[in-house]
Amino acid sequence: MKDIIKELFRIESEANELIMEANKEMAALDEQMRYKEAEIRGNIDKQTDEKINRLSVCAHQESAQRISQIKQKSDCTITAMEKMYEQNRSRWAADIVNQVIEQ
Repeated sequence: MKDIIKELFRIESEANELIMEANKEMAALDEQMRYKEAEIRGNIDKQTDEKINRLSVCAHQESAQRISQIKQKSDCTITAMEKMYEQNRSRWAADIVNQVIEQ
């Protein structure tokens, strides 16, 4: 009987050692998982920031291009109006003078 009790204590002691070792391994695994999660989150944040920056640069370039197109179109319109003025100003002046004389 005494031998059986000693054997039970030995088995319990071995079981406790196995449980403590398993708990240490679980804690180490949890720490590794937290580290890996933080690393993955950092990578995702970095990729997100890079994509936002690329989109921002692209949007800025598109805006600058659109502004340039609008300015170019405006310049062409002004040039066309100036040309029309130069071609017709004598006739318009004559028409105004004629209207004043006729009244």
